[in-house]
Formats: sequence, structure tokens, C-alpha cells
Amino acid sequence: MARAREFEPEAAVAAAMRLFRSKGYHDSSIRDLSDCTGVGPYGLYGVFGSKHGLFLAALDHYRKTVTAEVLQALEAPGPAREVIAEALARVLELMETPDGRVGCLMCNTASELAPQDPEAAAKVKAHLDLLTDAFQRLLLREAKDAKAGKKAARKEAEEAAQFLAATVYGIGLLVRAGQDDAQIGRYIKTALNAVG
Repeated sequence: MARAREFEPEAAVAAAMRLFRSKGYHDSSIRDLSDCTGVGPYGLYGVFGSKHGLFLAALDHYRKTVTAEVLQALEAPGPAREVIAEALARVLELMETPDGRVGCLMCNTASELAPQDPEAAAKVKAHLDLLTDAFQRLLLREAKDAKAGKKAARKEAEEAAQFLAATVYGIGLLVRAGQDDAQIGRYIKTALNAVG
């Protein structure tokens, strides 16, 4: 008879996500992961297959939890510039965790792991695309001439959305680099000015 699972995988993924976000992939040992999740290595391997499998699950969890808060902020009513400003401020707030200012797990993954890990790179790209689409929907919502036939307006919104998604990653990297809120606030203000 198969032994019943003794832990909740989603809770283990949430704990692992916090550790990966704080220490990075390479500096998070399986012992660290076992300690933070309260699950033995065999239990983690039995469900996730490997440390890498757990990491990929943590990236998905990050998208479903932390990123979802940013996406929700981008759906708020109001002028696009104000909504974007609030959403970018929320991005900065989300970088502060009980473990300190840890940045963005996707941003950290983009620099630490994505260059040599196609699966992680695909998740980073999907995350960037998700942010870009959300910014673009917001910008098109406000554009007066964004009807189906107005390709120029759509192209402008697409380019601005790509820039804003990259700005989110820039905020994450600046936090990880130890920049203070005042410096990051100036970066956000410059980004807002760049998109009008």
C-alpha cells in the first residue's frame, strides 16, 4: 500500500519560493529547502522530482501570487498614468518581505539561471509577456484611437508596454543591488515620464 503524502505540496512550494527568492537557486541547498519546508529530501524529490523541479514550481507559484497582485493593480480604474504609477509602487512594495528586500524572483532568475536553463528562461519570458500584455491592455483602454484599424496606436502601446515590463525587472534588480527607495523612486518617475 502506498504511503500517504505527509505534507501539503503548495505550502512547501510557497516556503521554497521564499527561500529561492532570498538566496537564489544555486545558494539554496536541498538541506536548506528541507529545513524551510519542513519536508525531508525524499519527500521533496518524491513530489517535485528534483531541486530544479521544485524551483520551476516556485516560479509558477510566484506568478500566481506575487505577480497576480501587480496584474490586479494594472486593472484598476482611472487614468493609465496613475494606474501605472500605483502598480509600479506596488512592485516596489512587494520587494519587501519578512526576509528583507529580496527583489523579484523572476528578475533574479533572469540573471542567475535563465542564460543556461531553457526551462527557467521560458518561465521568465512567459512572465515578461504576461506583464507586457497587462500594460498594453491598460494603455489601449485609454487610447482614444486604438480601434482595430489604428495600427500606429497599437504599435505605440505595444512598445510602451514592453518598456514598462522591463521597468518592473529594473526595479527588481535595483532592489537586489541594494538601491534605496528614493533612488528607485526617481527611476520609476523617469519611466513614467518616458511613456507620457
